Amino acid sequence: MSESTNKTCLIVDDDQMILSTVEQCMETIGYSCSTAISAEDALKILAEKSFSLMITDLQMGGMNGIELTKLAKKAHPSMSIIAMTGYIDDHHYDEAIEAGASDFLKKPFTVNEIHARVERVARDAKFLELLKKKEKSMEEISTLMISGLQEEAQQKFADLEAKIVKLKEEIFASKT
Repeated sequence: MSESTNKTCLIVDDDQMILSTVEQCMETIGYSCSTAISAEDALKILAEKSFSLMITDLQMGGMNGIELTKLAKKAHPSMSIIAMTGYIDDHHYDEAIEAGASDFLKKPFTVNEIHARVERVARDAKFLELLKKKEKSMEEISTLMISGLQEEAQQKFADLEAKIVKLKEEIFASKT
C-alpha cells in the first residue's frame, strides 16, 4: 500500500499532552499512530518506517517543525504533512506550506477540526496519486505514438483525456 493510501500517522510535538490528544483523535478515525517528542526522534522513526501522514508542531526545542517538514518531504515525498502551532501568523503558515506541509492547524483545535483537515488532506493525496497514474499513462501513449502506433495511441489519448476531465470534475465537486 502506498504512503498516501494507508492510514498511518506520525505525530510530533514536545508536549506529551498534545501527543496523547492527537493520537487518541487519530485512532478514532482509524489511523495507526506513532509519536515522537522531538523532530530529531521523528527523523529516526522516519528512517525506519513510512507514514501516510505526519502531524507536527512547528515550535519545539531543538530542530523546529519547518526544518522537520523539509527533511521529511525530501525522504518521503508522497507523505502528507499537517503543521500545527499555537503561534499562528502569516509567516508561519507560508513557511510551513513552502516547506511541504499540506495544511495548517492552529492550537487549540477541536476533534472535529482535526478530523476535517485530515480527511481533506487524505482526499487530496488520493486525487494527486490518481493524477500521477494518469500522467504515466499519457507518457505511455506518447511512446506508442512515437513508435508508429498512432491510431491506437490517439484512441487511448482520447479515452485518457475523458478520464482526466471526469477526475478534475470530481476533485472540484468534492472541495465544494
